[in-house]
Amino acid sequence: MFKEFFIKEITTALKRPMIYIFLLIITLMVFGAVVSDNIVIGGTIGNVYKNAPHVITNYAAILSIFGLMIATAFFNNAALRDYENEFNEILFSTPIKKSVYFFGRFFGALVLSTIPLLGVFIGFWLGSIIGPAAGWLDAERIGPFYAASFINNYLLFILPNMFFAGAIIFAMANKWKSTVISFVGTLIIIIGYIVSGTLLSDIENEVIGALTDTFGIRAYSIDSKYFTPIEKNTISVGFNGLLLYNRIIWSAIGILILLVSYFAFSFKEKQKKAKAEKIQPKTLTQFSLPTVSFSFNTSSQFTFFFSFLKINLLSILKSTTFKILFVFSAIILIANLQGGFEYFGLQSYPITYNMIDVISGVSAIFVIIILVFFSGELIWRDRASHINEVIDATPHFSMTSLLSKVVSLVVVTSLINLFLIIISIFYQLFSGYTNLEIGLYTMDFIYNSLPKYITWSLILIFIQVAINNKYLGYFISIIFLFLLDIVFLMLEIETNMIKVGATPSMTYSDMNEFGPALTGVLWFHAYWFLFGLLFLFLAGLFWIRGVAGDFKNRLQSAKKHLSAKYIAMISVVFIAWLGVGSVVYYNTQILNKYKTSKELEKLQADYEKTYKKYENITLPKITDATYIIDIYPESRDVKAYIGIRLKNKSTEPIDSLHFTIDRKWNQKIHIRNAELILNDEKFDYLIYKLNKPLMPNESLNLVVQSSYNTYGFENEVSDLIIAENGTFFNNYNILPNLGYSEGMELSDKHTRKKYNLAEKKRMPELENPCGSNCMKNYLTNGTADWVNVETFISTSDNQIAIAPGSLLKEWKENGRNYYHYKSDYASQNFYSFMSAQYQVARKKWNGIDIEVYYDKKHPYNIDMMLDAIEKSLDYFTKNFGPYYHKQARIIEFPRYSSFAQAFPGTMPYSESLGFITNLEDEEKNNVVDAIIAHEMGHQWWAHQVIGATMQGSTMLSESFAEYSSLMVMKNAVNDPIKMKNFLKYDMNRYLRGRSSEVEKELPLYKVENQGHIHYGKGSIIMYALQDFIGEQKVNAALKGFLEEYRYKEPPYPTSLDFLKHLEPQVPDSLKYLITDWFKEITLYDFRLKEASYQKQNNKYEVTLNVDAYKLKADTIGNETKVKLNDWVDIGVYADKDEKKLIYKQRVKFDKEYLSFTFSTDSLPVKAAIDPLQILIERVYSDNTKSLEEKK
Repeated sequence: MFKEFFIKEITTALKRPMIYIFLLIITLMVFGAVVSDNIVIGGTIGNVYKNAPHVITNYAAILSIFGLMIATAFFNNAALRDYENEFNEILFSTPIKKSVYFFGRFFGALVLSTIPLLGVFIGFWLGSIIGPAAGWLDAERIGPFYAASFINNYLLFILPNMFFAGAIIFAMANKWKSTVISFVGTLIIIIGYIVSGTLLSDIENEVIGALTDTFGIRAYSIDSKYFTPIEKNTISVGFNGLLLYNRIIWSAIGILILLVSYFAFSFKEKQKKAKAEKIQPKTLTQFSLPTVSFSFNTSSQFTFFFSFLKINLLSILKSTTFKILFVFSAIILIANLQGGFEYFGLQSYPITYNMIDVISGVSAIFVIIILVFFSGELIWRDRASHINEVIDATPHFSMTSLLSKVVSLVVVTSLINLFLIIISIFYQLFSGYTNLEIGLYTMDFIYNSLPKYITWSLILIFIQVAINNKYLGYFISIIFLFLLDIVFLMLEIETNMIKVGATPSMTYSDMNEFGPALTGVLWFHAYWFLFGLLFLFLAGLFWIRGVAGDFKNRLQSAKKHLSAKYIAMISVVFIAWLGVGSVVYYNTQILNKYKTSKELEKLQADYEKTYKKYENITLPKITDATYIIDIYPESRDVKAYIGIRLKNKSTEPIDSLHFTIDRKWNQKIHIRNAELILNDEKFDYLIYKLNKPLMPNESLNLVVQSSYNTYGFENEVSDLIIAENGTFFNNYNILPNLGYSEGMELSDKHTRKKYNLAEKKRMPELENPCGSNCMKNYLTNGTADWVNVETFISTSDNQIAIAPGSLLKEWKENGRNYYHYKSDYASQNFYSFMSAQYQVARKKWNGIDIEVYYDKKHPYNIDMMLDAIEKSLDYFTKNFGPYYHKQARIIEFPRYSSFAQAFPGTMPYSESLGFITNLEDEEKNNVVDAIIAHEMGHQWWAHQVIGATMQGSTMLSESFAEYSSLMVMKNAVNDPIKMKNFLKYDMNRYLRGRSSEVEKELPLYKVENQGHIHYGKGSIIMYALQDFIGEQKVNAALKGFLEEYRYKEPPYPTSLDFLKHLEPQVPDSLKYLITDWFKEITLYDFRLKEASYQKQNNKYEVTLNVDAYKLKADTIGNETKVKLNDWVDIGVYADKDEKKLIYKQRVKFDKEYLSFTFSTDSLPVKAAIDPLQILIERVYSDNTKSLEEKK
């Protein structure tokens, strides 16, 4: 009988279209992701095959979450079908076994729930064949198929995930006999996954997070987080690691739930006891009929509206589904808030815009569920309870009823939002934060959330009315809310006038509030509201009153309802919509015409094809620049006049000047004794012919007129650098590019191939001896060397304007503030101009003005920032040499970007980076110190010495600045364990970065501006180097290198020039470190196999048995074992938490299997190989082991 129930369950479902629809959807999603780079599932794939085993695993794991909805349908149907058809009493009266029925239904549903997810594999297979054949992607992006990838992913993700989900859904459906409760079971699973990930997202808790992940996604992510590209291309997911433990745990829990459900299940239905009501006999003596009158006036419609609204609201608010969603939304929010706003292990203050960001993320999913589910419930509730004909007979307009349903949806979604706001406020208060900004919560809700709720409610009600099938309506609603975005991506549609409900992106900033996007957002909201209202009027025509007919009858009924008054109302809304649409179209498509991503891509390709020939022509270099800049924050306008002095530093005459200009800045160039012979308005390329050639060492002057003007509003705000409060732009924005602009070239290798462009190198190869590439540095790429800068800048009377150099004069004129700045020393042609309503904190250090310009809302860490600058100046001047500016400024800018940047004497910091980090529990070791010290380090490494335009140049700036920062921290905290805890983030950054490398990994001395290498690996190597040879020796090498090249004219130094200074500082016994760490890609693999101790004579003799390997990797991650003959630290902790290191010794590792014995005075608890974790190793967890006592 099991076979019969099992097969019947499957064959019945296979006769219906739903399973094939879901199979098709998943197949198309994966197919699209394979053949197109516009569709992304689970993030970009980097430099791996489109069908790599790693990619297949990610897709299978992620789409198994989507498969929950499918599983819910099948398991719910398997549990409740007989009850809903009222066949259960007949069926259960037959002699069938409970186990046969129960497990036959369950396993039939389990097989069915996995079938649509086979679309993952079908999509990969079809995409890999059709994509290259149709020319949609290059054949080289498709790798070989591995059968294990399909089989193992089915067995490790699809089957166990559907089994666990099915056990919960099937159990809940059998227990409560309710479809709604089944969907609640699905929500419980999803919410558990989200909560687990939120609370355990830090690398400190990643193992627990991996094991508590019901889907196994995080477990696989941890197992594969350091996979190299070659490993991602070849290694199929296996039955090992954290993933295996995760699968065992959750499969066991699923089995337990299923067994509990089985034993609780019974063929007998439990009857609820009801108290008998006492019926009081009444004698009817007389009665009278009431007088009935019908009224269709406005007053009566309001009465009906509020009556319907009350009924609708109560039906939603009292429903189990809403209550559960209400509670779950709170759980998710609290979990997200508890996860905090972490950066390098530290939390930010719970400022209101952070709260709003979390609310937006949490509310989105619950609002969509509520709108989709209850739009169907409100339309079909009366029909399900068979009272629709009674209500439809009452004298109300159809629009009255429909409008009450729309308002009901808006009210309940608003209540969810209000509830989340209240929780967030309490969280702020409990965190000791009292600047609650209730007004900001309110305005964000009005500007961002409420209009979307209204638009979506209008359209979803229309969908349910028009489709006239509740579940098909749900399906169409989901397509409307989710799949349309995928279609728009595939069609590369970018205008917000077509994507329903879309508006320009808007980020709130404490400095600039809702910013320049607000006007456009409000216009788009009006546009979409009127659009939704039109659909509500259409719904009013097709709304069924009485017995439903076919579509033809509904169409005839709609024509009858189309009265002159109704036509007039629709016409008014339609005209208003056209009017608003015209304003939106004029502003976004005419006044602020923009190019689509595809148009920009083609323009870049054509620019390169047309003007690449001029890339290496001889041009003069900028030596002096005088700026006259007027900033108008209120209107977001800037006017600038720049006097530029150019000098021919070459050995040959120059007869023409080439420029690439930026039309957005209306750049105009004025050159005496020169003729404009080319003005290519398509590519913004200009060529001026000089009347007289510019001879070597001769100079000429030119004037650039530049202005940025804001008109109306845009489809997406193109320039957030000009703000009402927090303007931040640099010289490259307002100056034309001298010559051909390599920065305009396409960089993605696949996109370049599509346009038949040659392969592009990220940076020229490292040369020795150095050639022409050493005549230009990587910051200015040959357009300038060291430049003198003078600035006259004005802004509104309530703002401070800042430019490079010392402030020589400030004054007021015509209601505006004016400032005169001049650089103290020639610097790189890379600097910024800023204006905002600043508070200023000041301090003096050895005659240098230390200043922090900050927003009044962010006073928290200002004193620490001043101290961090002072500590940096103190360490760097002592170890590297003088500071050549009279000031060191930190300047806050809006959080439209999240970075810090160093210009000569001036360092802009995002408001979200450091200004709001909570340092109350941190005494000295904090990320704010680290970031400030890093940017201060750039005052030496980039602004005193700069690398040539070739491989390795960013090591000379970024790696050295990071090392400098670490040394400031090290001397401040004087605690190697604290430094270890900080460095683990850099280690993780490097290892994860090499895993997602888009081209090829290179050794540190050949780094090609790869952040994970010059930041992550560079900081680890430089820190380890000072640990091995001594801080003073490393600093001596750095200082010697700096003194040789400080402010030196070309040729610029390379990484090889630094190594010449480093090598004499390294003893012969450690010379291998230069090769291993700088010139090659070296990793280690240590495994502490046994660790024990024995107490002898009041000492503890410790014995360690170790497996040790040294690995060399190539550019794509192939690793080869090499002979080990290295010095490595071994150590012992006095605690399991690795906080108290009581013994550390550096010993020679010269073979793969080693044993060490040593003594300690204190009780050893935990042993470690490389206890400070300064050697690069992918798996560190097997380096440590708790010590066992030998008796």
